[in-house]
Amino acid sequence: MTEQQAQGSRAVLFGVHAFTHFPNLEGVSRNIPALLSQLTDPEVGALPKENCVVLPAHSEHGRILDAVCQAGEEADDLLLVYYAGHGHFDRVGGLLLATETSSRTRLHRSVSYEAIRECVELSHARHKVVIVDCCYSGRAVRMSEASAEAIDRLAIEGACVLTSAAETERSLCLAEGSVFTLALVDVLRDGLKGVLPDGRRGSEQTHLSTADVFAGVRDRLAGRFVDDLPVPEPCMATRGDGYKIPLARNRAFTKPPAPPVRAALKKRSEQPASNRLAVVVDQQTFVDGLAGYRKSLIPECLPFVSPGPSHPSEPHQLFCRLRDHDDRGVLLVGAAGAGKTRTSLEVGWIALREGWRVFHVIPERGSSLTMRMAAAVLEENSPVLIVVDYLNEVFSDEEDHGAQLDLAALHHLLLPEARRLNIQVALLASVRLGWLRKGLHVQLHELFDEVELRQDADFQGLVADHAVTTMAPTLVARLGMERSREMVGHRPTIAVLMAQELENRALQGLPITDMAGRTDGSLWSWVRDALEADDLPVDASRRTALDEITTPDWLMPAAAAVAACPQEKADVIAAANAALAQASSRLQSAEDVVNTLISLGWLVHEESSGLLNTVHDVVCDQLVESVLLSARGRTANRERTHALLTGCLTSPRTVGRYTTNLARLLNDLALDHRAEAVSALIEEWVALNAHALGDVLRRDADAGGYALDAISQVPPWSNAAVHNWQKLVGPWLDEFGHATNAYHVLRWGLGNLPADGALLLVPVALRWVETHGWRREASQVLGPLVRRSDVAVKVQALVLRKALGWLRRNGELLEAGFILSTLVARTNLTDDQARRAIAHALGWLRHHGTVWVAHMTLQPLLNRTDLTEEDACAASSLALSWLESHADEPPATNVLCALLARPEPGESQTQRAIEFALRWLDKNVAADEAHFILRALLDHHGLTNHAVRRTASFTHQWLDHHSTTEEAFLIRRLAERLA
Repeated sequence: MTEQQAQGSRAVLFGVHAFTHFPNLEGVSRNIPALLSQLTDPEVGALPKENCVVLPAHSEHGRILDAVCQAGEEADDLLLVYYAGHGHFDRVGGLLLATETSSRTRLHRSVSYEAIRECVELSHARHKVVIVDCCYSGRAVRMSEASAEAIDRLAIEGACVLTSAAETERSLCLAEGSVFTLALVDVLRDGLKGVLPDGRRGSEQTHLSTADVFAGVRDRLAGRFVDDLPVPEPCMATRGDGYKIPLARNRAFTKPPAPPVRAALKKRSEQPASNRLAVVVDQQTFVDGLAGYRKSLIPECLPFVSPGPSHPSEPHQLFCRLRDHDDRGVLLVGAAGAGKTRTSLEVGWIALREGWRVFHVIPERGSSLTMRMAAAVLEENSPVLIVVDYLNEVFSDEEDHGAQLDLAALHHLLLPEARRLNIQVALLASVRLGWLRKGLHVQLHELFDEVELRQDADFQGLVADHAVTTMAPTLVARLGMERSREMVGHRPTIAVLMAQELENRALQGLPITDMAGRTDGSLWSWVRDALEADDLPVDASRRTALDEITTPDWLMPAAAAVAACPQEKADVIAAANAALAQASSRLQSAEDVVNTLISLGWLVHEESSGLLNTVHDVVCDQLVESVLLSARGRTANRERTHALLTGCLTSPRTVGRYTTNLARLLNDLALDHRAEAVSALIEEWVALNAHALGDVLRRDADAGGYALDAISQVPPWSNAAVHNWQKLVGPWLDEFGHATNAYHVLRWGLGNLPADGALLLVPVALRWVETHGWRREASQVLGPLVRRSDVAVKVQALVLRKALGWLRRNGELLEAGFILSTLVARTNLTDDQARRAIAHALGWLRHHGTVWVAHMTLQPLLNRTDLTEEDACAASSLALSWLESHADEPPATNVLCALLARPEPGESQTQRAIEFALRWLDKNVAADEAHFILRALLDHHGLTNHAVRRTASFTHQWLDHHSTTEEAFLIRRLAERLA
């Protein structure tokens, strides 16, 4: 249980040791102090003392039930109820918990367990635990006629009930405490180390679940005797997930569990590559799974061509850089087919020879890669290289936007833990240049330094020639090197694909010379040749230097097929047929086109999933680009673009695949300003087909949700979707707005729709929160809801209550910043709400105050005028800590201005803030936004003489660049006053 979850927890403990009509149980008086000391111990982290109600032993029936009901109303995470004393039964067999004055003839003085149960069931607490340590006097008291029936009667839905004995056994009490509670205290105090009943190792569990605690208590009591009496076996009654409730931290925790993939690596290496299902695998396992074209990544198939010993991307240089700078990873940047994966493998082989472990991360939808990486890294105390190819497929800049890889957790949790254990970790990742240049990607730059691969024409030609001579020797022997080079082109990946196909033709004695006159080194010409070889009709148009080529009709289904990948073959063919139907063609079916792509090896069945996919992104990119753009690559074709897009209307998953594949292509086209025309046509088509898209997406909750998630991240699609929300998104929300995965659609709409449209989403969002408000993902909905001030006062109050409740349970999570940044910015909080919001913000910042996104919480927190002096000093200190890492970045201006405006910081904090401001100006003085920092400094009364001189110098420099702006007038006035 986290600290914030503990704040939302409540406990009621009552024990009776002295009785008027039953024998006394002196040991019970020691039960609660011993149990309470463990439950409230910070190392266990279960409950704050102030959230625990300990009832006096003489408490009566009404007071006990009132306390349980009150705690149930206040708790929203854990509700724990504990009783120790005598148990007896009413006239119909119901369990009664004895009070000080209880007797067998005055049953009304006892507390009915059924009444306790009702109070607990009515609570909205997420977890409920009831512990009943009933000791009987004189004779056995039956709990029920049958054990199974007794357990069922005790059970509470979604809760766990632990009892000290079965229905026909006596609970035992010693002078130092009751036997059952003493064992329970021992488990909490010592934790669990050994093998648990389900096979897990106790030492690998950070927390103890109710089932774990029960197993530990049962093992401690098994076979014991007290005063020649056997200790009864305890019982556990649960329904739903009651057995999984995290009750306390495990003091015996020493290391995380071994990763599931590692246990199977040895076995997997002995199996065919098709069984490779893991998402974090060692390098040899990764290489064993390569097939088809990807075999060319192996040195035995195609030796590596070095970019040169002095180039930054040379593998030995990269390894030395990673080895010697373990605090910085390397991000390989290059176009599709530039050699990113091959370079990573070469670095991996070097690392293996140096005694490192090497793991590759394989994207797999729905998997959390962060924990798998952590498990692999921490498994052994030896250096480890983690390779993340196509990093953009598993990472998102936005918090918890379906990302499989949490870079913030990697940076601030895993790497420090590895350093603590003396494990060196090196990170090597790769992305395409178009994606990288699309945004700031600040989290990447916190971890990685960019290294661009060598991509000049001479080097690419050298790699292509090497591919031809190595993979197509028969071709070279027949046609010569010069003609072979002309046929395969100069792009390495395409050269490998074409060399493989040409070599096959040469070995089979096919007429290569007839093809040579038509081949120009582009993929679409190869598909054309293959179709003609299969005697399929194609357009006879030919490319000339003066005329635009008419795109052959076969290219349309080919492009639609690759745009729909990866999917089942039937879905790929369906998309190709839908696009084909929009073109005038003699082709009756696109299946032959898909089969041709498969025969060429450009569409392959993935080893792990069995889905049909392109052998490389460049296949999809080239074929789709050939449809969207003219032969000269500058003019977008409206008719062909619309026809191609129609192919996605076959299924919701195809919509998602199209969106993702086209987004990748648009990123690359944007590098040379070719994306705008295509984007405009996509946006136009989406608007025209919003109704049809909406009908397709509503067919499936998961696939439609996946597609909408993809649409929300790609501007041409998302812009049109926002403008046609009710047609395109509305149908899916009407059907599945209650589903867990609706959170990303709700966040998208609340944050991007016009005010009137967003207001229509508020009721849907509130219903979602009512069902899923305890989940981590709820921050993504609560954040934009908290930001809205245009809803009814009652709705605002409800939203704030839900947000504060979520923070009480999850305030330590990184995602909490999504709520806190908007919550602390609100100026209409009540005093109690403001106090709680500030406390949550400070607590969160103590955990995550150095991450880049912390500035979004720091600035509004520092701007609050109701901070106590202690809170203001804490906020200022946290802001200075953040600036240590981010003082030179754009958001620093907001944090610095807010910090400099506060009156409370002491002299040392003030001077540090001023020094950070001057440091920022030293690097950014010509920037337009520098006037914000200058105003804050010029208006500050704590500048030293040295700081005054530097501020004056920066002011003159800024005015030289911005003398005619409106801000310049105020800056001059302030500078005159400073002088």
